[in-house]
Amino acid sequence: MAMMALRALAALFLLVTLASSARAITCYECDSVNNPGCGEQFVDDDISTTDCDVVASTRALGAAATCLTKYHEGMPGDTRFVRRSCYYGDSSPMNINCDDGPDPVVPFMNFLGCTLCNTDFCNAAPGRITLSMASASLVLGLLFLLTN
Repeated sequence: MAMMALRALAALFLLVTLASSARAITCYECDSVNNPGCGEQFVDDDISTTDCDVVASTRALGAAATCLTKYHEGMPGDTRFVRRSCYYGDSSPMNINCDDGPDPVVPFMNFLGCTLCNTDFCNAAPGRITLSMASASLVLGLLFLLTN
């Protein structure tokens, strides 16, 4: 009986270990000012990567990491600023809330939006710019006013 309990405990330990390693995610970590390959036309030559779970242990204990791509723009038509990194906030579809404040590298540029994804190196892919919640609320409010 003790041998069965020991086997069950070993199987549980293995299952927990595999499950925790399965959620580990690695993301590109760069910005388009310091590395032009990080811009909208992503080129992965010499782009840094980050194991988000290692960083999470020092930033946000227990937060499930996702990969983030943020977009900022100065004047319309100017080259967009792009930041790719790990993200530790709420990434559920209803609560996408990227840090929409100024970026320290380009504090004069306006936040346009962000994309989140949850597979290794997925923040390399060009994506649609997700509307910030404030922008989405404004658009929905205007549609409501115009239809009534």
